[in-house]
Amino acid sequence: MILKAKLYQRGILNNLSELIQQIETLSLENRAKVAEYVAFLQWQEAQQQAAGAEGWSFSFVEAFKEAAVFASRAAAGMDVTLAPATVGGETQPALWAHPPLAGQAIIEYHVPVPQQVSQVRLRLAFGIRDGAEIAPDNLVAFSVRVNGLRVWGQQSNAQSWQPVEIPLNLVSGDIARIEFATEALGSHQWTWAVWGEPELRGKVIGDS
Repeated sequence: MILKAKLYQRGILNNLSELIQQIETLSLENRAKVAEYVAFLQWQEAQQQAAGAEGWSFSFVEAFKEAAVFASRAAAGMDVTLAPATVGGETQPALWAHPPLAGQAIIEYHVPVPQQVSQVRLRLAFGIRDGAEIAPDNLVAFSVRVNGLRVWGQQSNAQSWQPVEIPLNLVSGDIARIEFATEALGSHQWTWAVWGEPELRGKVIGDS
C-alpha cells in the first residue's frame, strides 16, 4: 500500500507510459518486487470477485498470522512462512512449507464456519518452488486434514502448480480445524514445498 500511495502522490498511475519508464529505472531485484506486488493485487481482486459471486470465502493466506505452525516431530530443517512463491514460472501468494528433516511440517487453522453456509470447497495449488534441484525420485507428501481426519493427500515433486478442489463436509456454525501438512519421503534436501492460494469457498443458503 505504501508503494501505491507513493505512485499516486507522483501522479504516475495516471500515465501508464510514465509508470513503465519508472519501473525500467529500478534494479532487477526491485522490478521483481513490483511484479510480486502486482501479482498480489491481481490475486486480491480475484478473491473479492469470487467472494461476491459465491457468497462466502476464507483465505488461508490472509489468516496466516492466526495459524499455528509446528512439526510432528523435531522442527530441525523446517521452514514455514508466508510469501509469494514461483512454481513453473508462475507466482502466487503462498504458504511455504519446507518439511523438517523427519516428520511433517503442519500449518493449523481454526476456521469459524458461518451459519447458513453450505457446499464448502477447499481450493488450492501445490508444488515445488523454482530453483529446487530436487531429484526425480525424491517425493514430498502433501496432505490436508479436517478435524483430525485426512481428506486429501498426494505424493509429488511437481515443479509446476497442481490445482486441487476438495469438497468438505463442514458444519455450519461450527469451528473447523484444518491442517496443511508436508513431509519429505526421501531426502530432505530441496523439498521446497508450497501451498498456492489456499482458500475455502461456500454458498450462502438463500443466494441465487
